[in-house]
Amino acid sequence: MKNSLYISVLALAVSVATALYVCFGCCDHYNQSKPMPKIVPAALDKAELRTALENDPEMIINALQRYEQIQREAQLQEASRLFKENIEELNNNANSPFVGPKDAKIVLVEFFDFSCGYCKRLAPAVEEIVKKNKDIKVVFKPVTFVSPISRYAAQAALAADQQGKFIELYTVMLSSDSKLTEETINAMAEKAGLDMKKFKEAVASDKVQNTITEIAKLSEKLQIRGVPTLILNGTQIQVIDEQGIQAEIDRLK
Repeated sequence: MKNSLYISVLALAVSVATALYVCFGCCDHYNQSKPMPKIVPAALDKAELRTALENDPEMIINALQRYEQIQREAQLQEASRLFKENIEELNNNANSPFVGPKDAKIVLVEFFDFSCGYCKRLAPAVEEIVKKNKDIKVVFKPVTFVSPISRYAAQAALAADQQGKFIELYTVMLSSDSKLTEETINAMAEKAGLDMKKFKEAVASDKVQNTITEIAKLSEKLQIRGVPTLILNGTQIQVIDEQGIQAEIDRLK
């Protein structure tokens, strides 16, 4: 059994090593615009590689780690391309709630879900960023894939935006320890000072429903796989704490 497992891992390592060999050639061609070298299967002697792997098993781990790194880098490059191609819809869609100057030079976009635990942790940092950076625009894109109540929460937030109360409801919903239900969300909206008749009409309106659909289609187009996702001037940033976000903003100022 152990021998069979070893052979399987060894075979995988050989495949990965072969893929890396090809990938390195491609990357070199892409980065330096050199003629792509001919890939000759015989150039990679599998018997020699097998012997090398048997003598140094850590090569398997190193090869797999390098392969994963290459995949991550490729995914980030593709994400960057998609963000740049859709920058106008990201930053300036008229139906997306935002705070700050409409034509700010620095734009932070947050894809989030009201049912997401990490989004709840991030919310205080976003609120501080808003308070401390009056010259930047922060755009909010609520998605609805974490929980069934996520959709109603997003509808409520967009309805609150129509009364100029988006950030108030955003803050209270993401800071609450209570389980979100239609009843608790409505109570939060009332506490935030919303006109409840207008609020309930807006929640059920075509405009709000269409905005949620727009955001969902955009997140799918951009291949948003998880939340929170932060995009700063068309580039995804890999930080979800106030200090880290502020450092990225300061770098652009």
